[in-house]
Amino acid sequence: MAANNQHPSDRNSYTMKIWINSQKGEDRIIAHLGDTIYKCNPKANEVEQVAWGLGKGVLPDENMFGIPLSYISEIRWQEGKNYIQVFFRGSEEYFTVYDDTKRQEIFDYFKTLLPSFSTKTERKTAIQAGKKPLAALIVVGILCLVTLLFASTIESGTGYEFHGHGSLLVAVIGLASLGTKKVLLIFGGLLAIAGFSFARKAKHPPVIHRIIK
Repeated sequence: MAANNQHPSDRNSYTMKIWINSQKGEDRIIAHLGDTIYKCNPKANEVEQVAWGLGKGVLPDENMFGIPLSYISEIRWQEGKNYIQVFFRGSEEYFTVYDDTKRQEIFDYFKTLLPSFSTKTERKTAIQAGKKPLAALIVVGILCLVTLLFASTIESGTGYEFHGHGSLLVAVIGLASLGTKKVLLIFGGLLAIAGFSFARKAKHPPVIHRIIK
């Protein structure tokens, strides 16, 4: 939703909070004004001026994105990620903040804006965290064993006729024809990659904090 340049109609009930970020790649300004949260990315030399204007309730005409609180269905932050996700009306937006302390502060502040929402923390298990590389490890392991079986029988003198093109079996037999040593080298590398990926993800299971409608 594009922001419009309007002053609040009731200054007494108007609340605001503004954060300024300076690192490249961050959203330069994150703000709560009234019933909307905003992210704003003005030019570097205009940040202070825009922030000052926001403090007066004046919204810039460009580089501003706002989400009314009534549109929000969930706010999510995964520890280790440098952004907070805001889900609204079938879409989502990322609020990027590199400083861990400030990101935690913003997330906690968002909680206060949505008192009717529930909060929960999800801690994934090692298996859940490494589910995709584990699946890849299993599939590659099975293919390796099957290919080695074919390679062993080919080396013992058994021949195979190819019927059709592009099938998985044809590809397996084609690899098997290279010999058991090359099969072990090829699949050994693939298994090592999948195994390393699983170990890395399983070592640090994600912790996800959620504010849910």
